[in-house]
Amino acid sequence: MTKRILKIVGFLLLLGVLIGGGLLVAGSKKAPTTTHPATASSNKQPKKVTTPKPVAKLTMTELKRHPDLRYSSIIYYGIKYTHIQRWQEVSDFSRGWQVEIYHAQAKYLVWPDKHIKAEAKQLEPNWFKLDSQGNVTYHSFVVHSFRDDQTKTVNLTEIVAQINHDHAMKKVRQMPTNLTTLNHTK
Repeated sequence: MTKRILKIVGFLLLLGVLIGGGLLVAGSKKAPTTTHPATASSNKQPKKVTTPKPVAKLTMTELKRHPDLRYSSIIYYGIKYTHIQRWQEVSDFSRGWQVEIYHAQAKYLVWPDKHIKAEAKQLEPNWFKLDSQGNVTYHSFVVHSFRDDQTKTVNLTEIVAQINHDHAMKKVRQMPTNLTTLNHTK
């Protein structure tokens, strides 16, 4: 009977070893577990990539219909492309601009703050003239000098083409919100 018990115990031990070894082998083939729990978002479809809408190009028709956009385009060009040093005085886009219009002379004074007060207008500002053919002549007074104004003349169609070429249409279209105009009829 002891032989029989020894055989049964031996069999059970052998069976235990085989089962234990099988579990070890099966465990090593198992995929590694992640430390991060699965989320419901893993079943979602990938996000669609949307391309931004292209900004419409500026047109001469648009500038004719919207004077503030026309002034903004002229100011933008004056700051970026005239290479007249004093036009940099109006380059703070956050402060905006005040444009004083003298219709009788077709003269537009450009002040460097949309809220500028008369007492702050001590020095002659930058200004431009706009003729009926669309020619814009930029003027800048030379401080501490007896020389003539620095000037540059460019056509409004060239201004529009440059803004469109540089993809600055969106920036220029935002400028009128930071622009005030004062009209002088005399």
